[in-house]
Amino acid sequence: MNSIERTIASAAVRRAPSVRWSGETARRRCIFGCMLAAIALMCAVPVAAEDSAQANLEQWQLRRLNEPSERELAHEREGNVYIYDGLTAREVDQALSAHFDRIEHMMFMGTRKTVPADSENSNADGDVETESPGCM
Repeated sequence: MNSIERTIASAAVRRAPSVRWSGETARRRCIFGCMLAAIALMCAVPVAAEDSAQANLEQWQLRRLNEPSERELAHEREGNVYIYDGLTAREVDQALSAHFDRIEHMMFMGTRKTVPADSENSNADGDVETESPGCM
């Protein structure tokens, strides 16, 4: 092997020199990257998405309450209980009247009721109040 071949062979085996940052520089880059990621995550979820998610959950609960699928009914027959949260008092009353045979498989939490503004129990605006069981 001549000297040219040795030089070419050794150049092929050598690695490119690695770039090393000082500990402080690496730390700053990490902190900067984390800050950018946090800002991106905070801006990624629009404010209206929370309202739409709540509306979707309420629609899903009403569908499950009033028109359960065969699979959901089978789960109830096995003894499962579903907890419905945040429905209105009117929706709860309608479900209890229409689906009396399934009452033992239903539990209602955080039932919303509207109190008329002229009632003694209402707040100043007549806003929605939530009923909670006494055991909480």
